[in-house]
Amino acid sequence: MGIPIYQTGDRNITAKDVLEPMVKGGVIPATEAEQLFKLWIKSKEHPLTLVSELKIVDRRSNDKIMTQDDILSFLALHWKTTYFRVDPLKVSLEVVGSLIPLAYAERLGIVPIELSHNKVVILTSEPFALSWVDEIKLQLKKEIEIRIGAPNQIKHLLNEFFVVQKAFRSISREQGQAGTDKMRLLKQGKLGELDNLIEKSRGRGLSAQDSNVAKIVDWLINFAVLERASDIHLEPKKGLGQVRFRVDGDLRTVYRLDHDALTMVIARFKILGEMKLDEKRKPQDGGIKRRLDNGKQVEMRLSTLPTTFGEKMVVRIFDKNVAGNDLSFIGFAPEDLKLWEALINEPQGLILVTGPTGSGKTTTLYTTLNKVATPDVNVCTAEDPVEMEVDTFNQVQVNTQIGLTFAECIRSFLRQDPDIIMVGEIRDLETGEMAIQSSLTGHLVFSTLHTNGALATIQRLVDLGLPTFLINSSLTGILAQRLVKRLCNHCKRPVDSSPDKWATLLDGEELPMPSKFYEPVGCEECKNTGFSGRLCVYELVKMNDQIKKVIHSDIQISDLREKTRGMYHSIRVNGARKVANGETSLEEVLKVVY
Repeated sequence: MGIPIYQTGDRNITAKDVLEPMVKGGVIPATEAEQLFKLWIKSKEHPLTLVSELKIVDRRSNDKIMTQDDILSFLALHWKTTYFRVDPLKVSLEVVGSLIPLAYAERLGIVPIELSHNKVVILTSEPFALSWVDEIKLQLKKEIEIRIGAPNQIKHLLNEFFVVQKAFRSISREQGQAGTDKMRLLKQGKLGELDNLIEKSRGRGLSAQDSNVAKIVDWLINFAVLERASDIHLEPKKGLGQVRFRVDGDLRTVYRLDHDALTMVIARFKILGEMKLDEKRKPQDGGIKRRLDNGKQVEMRLSTLPTTFGEKMVVRIFDKNVAGNDLSFIGFAPEDLKLWEALINEPQGLILVTGPTGSGKTTTLYTTLNKVATPDVNVCTAEDPVEMEVDTFNQVQVNTQIGLTFAECIRSFLRQDPDIIMVGEIRDLETGEMAIQSSLTGHLVFSTLHTNGALATIQRLVDLGLPTFLINSSLTGILAQRLVKRLCNHCKRPVDSSPDKWATLLDGEELPMPSKFYEPVGCEECKNTGFSGRLCVYELVKMNDQIKKVIHSDIQISDLREKTRGMYHSIRVNGARKVANGETSLEEVLKVVY
């Protein structure tokens, strides 16, 4: 074929540099390389970008389609260097955005990613164009270590991090100049001018039109969605503020910034969420609906809290695309899916979804309501707050300050000819009584409770003061759920089964033990965590006559569990099935069910 061996020298990488080692290494045959080479001639894409998009099949390993990581790792090894997959959560914003000028970095296709006292690690997608190394080494007075990176990742870092770092520096300069001017006026005794300057700077700092603050907020939202974060934490600390993302249930620090910048970022969120800017002594709630750069629409719930070092904000992110009408994300067993669909299509009754905060209750409820909210059905919801706006629902925001409680909403719903009612949460006896009365008068009612399991829900209702005869006559089903981390399919590895741990998980229930378990390892694909995403473990209880017979006002959880054993599959059994299928680890399920 007409593809010569690549030559070293200061030049840009070509298709020949990529294809020749792949042919020699047995990854692809020469005939396929010739076809790919013809595609490259017509394309303007960077060779490493194009090779990642073509879904190349590796002939060495059972025709597996090679990922971008696979291809770049193979090529880096051939070029006697190292491939580095960027984890934006572990890259310092200051390092990327301050060591090298943006124009220079864009022209060369390089980005600094690590800085120590004696060296700088720089990512490049041009392993044969390294004439810049000596220049930067002289300028930074540090050793330079080269890593191979994907062109699209380098471009993302340059576009995002440089812009954000510039915005942070602009804010710091503005704050620094304002601080200097305030000190000067204070020394001169010009208190009137000082008050005017403080008011002016405050207005400028909190303006929704401030372009630098707006850039930072836009970056945070897009970055959080890109990293699959469920929450953004903006936290004032002693000395500095910090930004953290919750990803797969764990909090990770993204950035640290000074208090003034954090205050302005929180203020920008408050403006977007239509919250009171000058109220920092009391907690507030707000919401934002936003379309991102990639076209995806998300909704965010904002919550502020006055802390020792200032106002803290948590932004919870809801992806509207998640709550469709497909319940597959729960991972129902076939018989449980059939049961749940039967329950939600009943003309009346009370159905409860339970679990701790962040266990997916909201997503389950919205997805379920989307399935049953047909054009001939009137769905009314009372929420605190309204977390996702849905056109097919009649949604009401609870406001206790004016007496609009959950119970009052239900009373109003009953005069609105409803078919289905959703109550955000049963928190007190009055709300519980209204929910039960609504279900007994021909309505299907959904609600949530914060309990540790399906049976604990029954005791919780009794503890609220609800009579057991009302519970038995209205409650038709309970779904208790948790979220566990999903093992990364790229790096999970089998380990020997552990009978003791298996018995501990099942706690007396029976399920055949698999021949092997899987454990997390960690790779570039999962950012060395061993996990990628989360999945549901659940228990679904249908309130049949057998269960109703054992419910009384003095019932205890232990008695209830013993007397209902075998009537439903517990969350332990469901979690054990996920372990047996290799979807998650035994330790992860044990941690959650306890």
